[in-house]
Amino acid sequence: MRRLIFALALVVLVGSAGFAHAGPMVLTSDGHLYKVWVADEGLVLSHSGPDFDTEEALVPQTAGLGLESVVLVVDETTSSPFILWTDTLDGLSSVNLAALVDGAWFGPAILGGEDGTTITNADALIHTVTTVIEGDEGAEPEILETTFLHTVWWRHDNVTALGYAIYLPIPLDSNGIPLLDDTQAYDLENLLPFGFGCDDNPDVAGLTSARFFIGEGGLPQLFTPDFADCVFHLLGIDYEIEEIDTPEGKRRRQIAVFNSGDVVMAIPPDLDLLASKMFLGRDNSVLIYWDATIEAEGDAVGDRAVEWVLSDTEGWSDIKSLPLEDDIDHEQAVDLLRKLAR
Repeated sequence: MRRLIFALALVVLVGSAGFAHAGPMVLTSDGHLYKVWVADEGLVLSHSGPDFDTEEALVPQTAGLGLESVVLVVDETTSSPFILWTDTLDGLSSVNLAALVDGAWFGPAILGGEDGTTITNADALIHTVTTVIEGDEGAEPEILETTFLHTVWWRHDNVTALGYAIYLPIPLDSNGIPLLDDTQAYDLENLLPFGFGCDDNPDVAGLTSARFFIGEGGLPQLFTPDFADCVFHLLGIDYEIEEIDTPEGKRRRQIAVFNSGDVVMAIPPDLDLLASKMFLGRDNSVLIYWDATIEAEGDAVGDRAVEWVLSDTEGWSDIKSLPLEDDIDHEQAVDLLRKLAR
């Protein structure tokens, strides 16, 4: 693993006016806007507060990389942004993490790769869990609280294999620093004791992506294909308490585990997850929708639409289309589809 480097962030105050940049954005509940984008100098992180002033910082050691699949999440309890990305350098592919915690940079650190495999399509989610452990009679209860940075990425063992997702939950210490030595990665393939595989089906090549959701119970869920079994999994993530030995004695800690609520769905044909958005609805139903153009006759330009499929206990619906019209714009169409899934 690459050596972790801590350095004071170089932050430059600029005015509220500026150029628009394409890249991930996060708006926190207290009105702070974070953005990250790829520039010639590397990855740039910006923060805009309610006072409309903007701070920008260059993520260390990101110049000259083949930056891809950039993900931004923010821990609202510490106002710390975490940046996950994949890159290829000197023919080696990797997934990397950097964070700006209390004005200092953590990382970049390599989470996986640099072993001849191809790493793509990262995703991340911040989630905090609190557990109250009742003490003996008359004793104060013990309160355990841990924030986890849940990460996932796609790994191809060779150029022809469709690959599989790798899930890595990373606990943060009390200061919000990732504890990378306290982690275990999970290969998310062959999760069923049976399956027919679908490596010979070219239609699934666009599905090489896994994504996080927050479920109805407030716990994380991970939606991922498993091409070894040719199914989708909606994996529930929960937390357990384990007791470990330390130089100071025994202590308890929280760990992330998969619960027994795995929902399995056959992979529907003709879907491209990379060009789609997903929404988790009631009873663990999954809505997948994407922008489309309705085929027109001759040289006419087709009308724009949002196409979608919805899973239920019986499987996937047929692909359906909601045309965009004068009284239904894209935002309204997506809102209608999400209401359908709720």
